[in-house]
Amino acid sequence: MSETASEGKKKLFTYTGMLLIGLCISQVSAGHLGLGAYASYSRVVGLLTMFCLSFLMVGVGHEFVIERSKLGNYAKDYLIAMSAAGLPWIFVALWLHFALPSSGLAWGSALLMARFAAPTSAGILFNMLEAAGYKETWLFKKAQILAIFDDLDTILLMIPLKMYLVGFKWELSVDAVFVSLCLALAWQKLHKIRLQSSWRWTMVYSAVITSCCEGLCHFTDGRVHIEVLLPAFVMGCMTRICQPEDTWCEVLDERWEENVKSIVSTFFMLLVGMSMPSLFSVSGHLTAAQTAWHVFVVSVLMVLGKMMLLFCYRKEADLRTRLALSLGMCPRGEVGAGVIAISLGLGMQGPAVAVAVLSLAANLVLSTGFIMMIDRLMKNQLPASAPSLSSGSPGSSGSGATALPRRPLGPAGARHRFAGIPSRPRPVAAPALARGACFLLPHAASGTPLGSTAFMLAGCWVARALRKK
Repeated sequence: MSETASEGKKKLFTYTGMLLIGLCISQVSAGHLGLGAYASYSRVVGLLTMFCLSFLMVGVGHEFVIERSKLGNYAKDYLIAMSAAGLPWIFVALWLHFALPSSGLAWGSALLMARFAAPTSAGILFNMLEAAGYKETWLFKKAQILAIFDDLDTILLMIPLKMYLVGFKWELSVDAVFVSLCLALAWQKLHKIRLQSSWRWTMVYSAVITSCCEGLCHFTDGRVHIEVLLPAFVMGCMTRICQPEDTWCEVLDERWEENVKSIVSTFFMLLVGMSMPSLFSVSGHLTAAQTAWHVFVVSVLMVLGKMMLLFCYRKEADLRTRLALSLGMCPRGEVGAGVIAISLGLGMQGPAVAVAVLSLAANLVLSTGFIMMIDRLMKNQLPASAPSLSSGSPGSSGSGATALPRRPLGPAGARHRFAGIPSRPRPVAAPALARGACFLLPHAASGTPLGSTAFMLAGCWVARALRKK
C-alpha cells in the first residue's frame, strides 16, 4: 500500500511539473514568436491537446455504466452538477460586471466570459485522482459523474449564450443537434457495439474524432465548433463490455495498456499548460496590484461555488468525504480554456480577459494542491471507501460497486478483455443518490487562489481538524 501511495504521489508531482513546464513554454512562445509562427504553434498544440483528451475520454467511457433502473437519481445528479457549475459562473459574472473598474463589460459578455469558471477539468481530475489511488472509491465514481455532467452542461449552455451575443444563426443549431445525437447514441448503444480498442485502436479513434471536429471547424471558418470531449466519451460508452464467453476479445498486455495511458496523461498535462494564452499581453488598464486583487477574488469565488456540494449527498457520505468531493471538482482546465478562446474569438478584450486567463492559470497550477488536500482528508477512509471489489464482501455493495467476472488469462500474463475494460472487476457507477437537488448557497469554503500560503495552511488545518473529528 505504501508503495502504491508513493507511486501515486510521484505521478501527482510529475503532472504538476508538466503543467508548470507547459505554462512556461506557452508564455515564452507568446513573447518571442511572430504572429504567423505563434498561430502555427497554437494550432499544433490545440490539435495534440484535443487528441490526448479524446484518448482519455474514450477510456472514461469504457468504464462508465448506467443503471437504467435509477434514472431519477441521474436526473438529480445532473441538477447537482448544474448547480455546482452554475454558482461559480454566476459569482464570477457578477464580479466581472460590477467590480472591474471602467470595464464596461455588458451582462451578456460577462456571462459568456465567466463561464470559464464553471466546468471541472475531467481529464485533469480523473488522472490525478487515479494517480492518488482513489479510482475504486465512491469519491471517484461520484466525481466522474458530476464532472462529465457539468462539462456537458457547459457545452449546452454555450449555445444560448452565443445566440444572445451574436443572434440566432443556423450554425449554432448544429451544436444542439449533435449533442442530442451523441446522448441518444450513448443511451441506445451503451456497451453494445463490438469495437476493437486496444491502446493502438483507441489512438486511431481519437485521431479520427479530433480530425472530424477540427476539420468541421476549419471548413466552416469556425462557425461550427464541436468539442471532442463528448463524442470521445460516447465512443467509449458504445464499446461493448467484454464477457468471458466472447471469443473475439483481444489479448492485451495489461502493463502496456497502463503505461501508454500514463504517458498520454503526462503529455496531456504538458499540452494543457502549453495551450494557455499569454498572461501578460491582455492586462488592459489595470495595475499589477489591481490585477492580482481581482484574480484573488475570482479564484476564491471559483472555489466557493463548488463548495455547495458540502450540502449534498448527506445520506451517502460524511462531511470529510463531501468536502473532498467539493475540492475534487475545483480543478479547471481544457474546457475553461476553450470558453476563453471562444470569448476572444467573439472580440472580447480588456481587463476581464486578463483576469480570466490569470485565474485559470492559477487554478491550473493548484490542481495538485486540491488533490493533496483530498488525500489528507480521505487517508483514513480509503480502506473503507475502496474495498476489494473482487472479494464479494458486503462492503462492495455499500460503495455502489459490483464486480464482473474475471477474464480468462492469456499468454504472458495478459488477460482476454475488450480494450479499455480493466481486467480487474469493473465498478458500476452511480450509487444511490441523496434525495432532492441541492441549490443552497455555501457558507464555508476551503481553497487557494494564487498559491497563497495562508489559504493552503488554512485548508490543511481544516482537513486535519475534520480527520481528528
